[in-house]
Amino acid sequence: MCICNGCGKLIDSKFFYCPWCGASKVKNDTVEAIELQVQQYKQKKQDDRILQIQKMEEKLDCLEQELSVLILSHAMAE
Repeated sequence: MCICNGCGKLIDSKFFYCPWCGASKVKNDTVEAIELQVQQYKQKKQDDRILQIQKMEEKLDCLEQELSVLILSHAMAE
């Protein structure tokens, strides 16, 4: 496995092109290039996690609102 230079996703090292973004796979075995790829991969994963957390927060806010409505309607029914 290796990291795509275009999108940062893991791809099979046998691929000549990234199946996700179409970027050409260029071999560069220098330590700096590998470290940069790892940093880009980690940053992309962190960004993905932040986006996932934001989506979860939005869903929780909606659920809180629905719960408040249910509690209020139950209290009014009594």
